[in-house]
Amino acid sequence: MLKRIVVLIFFTLVGVIYLHNLTRDVYSGDIGDLVTAAYVGGVAHPPGYPLFTLMGFIFSRLPIPFEVVTKIALISTIAAIFGLIFFYKFSLQTIRSIFISILSTSILAFSYFYWVNAELPEVFALNNFFAILLLYLAINFYRKPDLKNLFLMSFFTGLSLTHHHTIVLLFPTIFILTLKHIKIIFRKKETVIKITLFFILGFSIYSYVFLAASKNPPINWDNPVNLKNFIHLILRRDYSYAPSFTHQVPIKIIGIVVGNYFKTLISTFSYQIIFIFLLGAIYLIKKDKLIFISLFAAYFLSGPFLVFYGAGPSTTAPGLGVIERMYSLSFVVAMFFAPYGFLLIKEILNGFFSRYSSAPIFSKKVYTFILLSYFFIVPIFQLIYNYPKADLSKTKVGNTLASNILNSLPKKSVLFVSGDTTTFNVWYLYYVLGVRGDIDIINPPGVGGNKYLDEEINIFYKKNPKSALNDVIPKTIDKIREKRKIFTTYQIDPMPKNTVLVPKGLVFEVMDKKEIPEKADYLTEVEKIIKKIKIKRRLDLTLAEQNFTAAEIPSIYSNALVRTGDFLDDFYKDSRKSEHYYRRALWIDDTNPQAYSGLALSLFKGYGDCGWSIDSLKKAIELYPIWKRYYLQLYTLYNKCEAGKKTIQKFKDDYEDLFNEDIETLTRPRVPLDTDKKN
Repeated sequence: MLKRIVVLIFFTLVGVIYLHNLTRDVYSGDIGDLVTAAYVGGVAHPPGYPLFTLMGFIFSRLPIPFEVVTKIALISTIAAIFGLIFFYKFSLQTIRSIFISILSTSILAFSYFYWVNAELPEVFALNNFFAILLLYLAINFYRKPDLKNLFLMSFFTGLSLTHHHTIVLLFPTIFILTLKHIKIIFRKKETVIKITLFFILGFSIYSYVFLAASKNPPINWDNPVNLKNFIHLILRRDYSYAPSFTHQVPIKIIGIVVGNYFKTLISTFSYQIIFIFLLGAIYLIKKDKLIFISLFAAYFLSGPFLVFYGAGPSTTAPGLGVIERMYSLSFVVAMFFAPYGFLLIKEILNGFFSRYSSAPIFSKKVYTFILLSYFFIVPIFQLIYNYPKADLSKTKVGNTLASNILNSLPKKSVLFVSGDTTTFNVWYLYYVLGVRGDIDIINPPGVGGNKYLDEEINIFYKKNPKSALNDVIPKTIDKIREKRKIFTTYQIDPMPKNTVLVPKGLVFEVMDKKEIPEKADYLTEVEKIIKKIKIKRRLDLTLAEQNFTAAEIPSIYSNALVRTGDFLDDFYKDSRKSEHYYRRALWIDDTNPQAYSGLALSLFKGYGDCGWSIDSLKKAIELYPIWKRYYLQLYTLYNKCEAGKKTIQKFKDDYEDLFNEDIETLTRPRVPLDTDKKN
């Protein structure tokens, strides 16, 4: 009875901590999309996440005094706690020690990635739950061929596929573990039929996307109202299966990203627990090679392989934050080695005390307990170190960003949106919280309902039925401009004729070239807008605001000033004034490669400076080593500054080693390096 009370107290404390730290903020990344799609009964980004959005629709309507984003975050909290419960059960079956099982479970509970994902309305906590549950059921079936475990495994396998598709990386492991009792599966037709039906029952949740799309909600990715669109959605055809960039990611950059994975694995669990993982692997190699092979396959596929396959082009904090979200699955799998590692230590200690302690003061169990207690230092330090990073209860960066964008617009404006964090956070404030209902939002094609734009296109097309399809959207935008101001968070293409995008704070305004004000008037207006924006500098981010993609938010503010600098240089031909905005952009975010690139060009064009210009472009390349334009700009600077044949040749050789091509085959840089222009 006392042991049960101890276990209950442990899980209650973990639950209280998770609940206290729940986010009240839309934060960043995909959260705004998932929460908004759930709230409006829509379809989230591919592959749709029907299980999460259906649960989110229900949770968002719970009669509790939380923000919608917090209510939906409860899905992650509950999933994380149940994941811990099943991991505890697995540990207890393996070690047969409540003490060591709580130790193993606490290490997972307070590990950074598991903990943070338990407090965000993201997909990773629920994915972790499925990973733990499926491994638990598969290992149980391997140990004892109970058909109940097989049927449950079949159902939850189908259900897991209605969530995050990285779960398929564990399917080879499940297959390996079921091979031992393959004859039992096919002994009776009824068993095969039941397995199939349970799988279909779980997978049937995907039917929710048809129901949701049929209502034409404002968030309706790929509009899956038919089989063609449905297949397009679940196969993620809007994306590629690996990062799709203009340039392939060089192996050197992939090496940095993979290296970051292993460094993060060590910092997440400590060298002591990595040692326990290795002991667990050794124990399994000796005692049960099939479980070792299956768990190692699951770890390798969901960890090193996935990181290598999905490595992005940027090694900045925001760039790494995108891929770091994917670490959680493999870290959970790695934890399955821990109970076996502790079991090996327990057996060694028990054997030692039995052999060499003829008249011990305490029993061998007590000695083993005392020595293994050392490892509790790990979850204690995890708790102390990760708590400020995982306490999301006071973060406001996501809501503030969206508020800055929406509240900077004049009444009855039209806003085109694009870019994950920017768009999704705006959606949350607009569709869920009802902020700025006077404006109309136009989403990227295939993403939202775009009711307003569709209506305007129909009106235009009825009046101009012979218009070429390529002209319909730009001419419709022109018609809208006659009655309303149009703003955008991205470069619209195609643009109406004789118009230009004029940066105004966090957005552009679509303006006729003849309407563009004098430079002094433009700068006065821009400064008024900037003063109203609650800018978040990178140096001012709290630990809780530096998680994953939230680290990109300062770069969004920084890029607003970069765009202003670009416009001053391109339109007003004032490189010296643009320098001022590039430097302010770096004050906001000193890891912004675009700001360094702009600063380099403005210094050279405005003052003929070579030293600082070259250093700034080198910094841009260091931060974003995949972007060829920076290399071309630096190559041009080297030539204009007469850097010397050896320097230039070495740069060309380094570029060819990295990209496997000659730099001289590239086109000229976007901004010409012309020092003869008047400023």
